Amino acid sequence: MAAGGVRCAAGSRAFGDTSSPTLGGMFARRRSRHVPDGVVLESGERPLAVAEGPDAVLTATSHRLIITDGPEWPWHVVERASWDGDAETLTVVTTREGGGQRRYVAVLSAPGRLVDVVREQVNASVVIDRHIPVTGRRGVRVTGRRKPEGGMSWLARLDAGLRGDDPETKKRIDDAVALVRAEIE
Repeated sequence: MAAGGVRCAAGSRAFGDTSSPTLGGMFARRRSRHVPDGVVLESGERPLAVAEGPDAVLTATSHRLIITDGPEWPWHVVERASWDGDAETLTVVTTREGGGQRRYVAVLSAPGRLVDVVREQVNASVVIDRHIPVTGRRGVRVTGRRKPEGGMSWLARLDAGLRGDDPETKKRIDDAVALVRAEIE
């Protein structure tokens, strides 16, 4: 368990003790978010939506997207997600340290609010997104995203046809990233 983490009791669980006549129990009755078995929430983390499929249970929280017994991604590394209603699949594309992407596809027969929550959380993590020309119209897209624990994550994507190994182009790319970062930091 992570430091400061909270593990909920086994079985399907709702927040609060709904049998208690306390104020917390009254509010808990109004919430219907459940935390699947095996999901450990960090201190301050809230579940937002859960969806089940034949092979996975996905939980969207205030900090991350969790695949029960599988990978999990903080929102700042989820580059995009798309829903295909005909195929009933959610495709999640994440960024990797040092560049590149990973793709995860989950079949969800009843996604409920999960698709909307994923979209909201991914968009909310983006603080700044700018395209800076480097050579003619070709340039670099610089995206700054908020991390759940604080601070920023920066991603620079080159347009097709630009090579980051050319020293002059690399200097222009570094200058573009510095320019965008200066707007925020």
